[in-house]
Amino acid sequence: MQGFDFSAGSLLGMFGLLLLSTVLGAIVGYEREVHERPAGLRTHMLVCMGAALITILSKTGPDPTRIAAQIVTGIGFLGAGTILRQGNMVRGLTTAASLWTVSAIGMAVGFGGIYAWLAVFATGVVFLTLSALPGVERRLGKRVSYYLTLNTARDASNTVSGIIATLINMGVVVESVSGSCVASDGCKYRLEIALAEGTSQDQVVALLSAAEGLESFEWA
Repeated sequence: MQGFDFSAGSLLGMFGLLLLSTVLGAIVGYEREVHERPAGLRTHMLVCMGAALITILSKTGPDPTRIAAQIVTGIGFLGAGTILRQGNMVRGLTTAASLWTVSAIGMAVGFGGIYAWLAVFATGVVFLTLSALPGVERRLGKRVSYYLTLNTARDASNTVSGIIATLINMGVVVESVSGSCVASDGCKYRLEIALAEGTSQDQVVALLSAAEGLESFEWA
């Protein structure tokens, strides 16, 4: 590690910092993209690189902290756009928090030197928090979202409607549904669900396994 010096003292060093910030933003954005959150891979990459670029530019000004403070404020507005209220549920808070944290990571990269290594470490912590902690929350009994991908024939839309209705009758909360159809490959639907107390994952799997017209399904 000592052989690498993240410094913005040269044009090549600035290029390196921008590239590093883009990669770090992509790591966090990849996890959000996999779970089809409102802000995914490209958004996190751009936020992280943009924060790094503004920080690099601000270092040449008389008061770098003022511009850095504006980054935090601006990201607050961007993050607010990912928060959605659906009935009694508020979704998107974690994605808003990840955008805010990614902007801080980009700022750390922009300052260069030891702060760039701090940004690398922070990225690892953020990725583990987003990818590993949901499993811990499930074991603690907290209601956590699961993701179902249902693959059907193109003319089997009623199958998905029936599955959703049965899930709701079982007490499962269906938080979102999205789907797309391709003429040659049938249709793919993605459901975000939360299991109610007393409803197990095995019950949902048994329902899907017995559903007529469902070609295959994936659980995440």
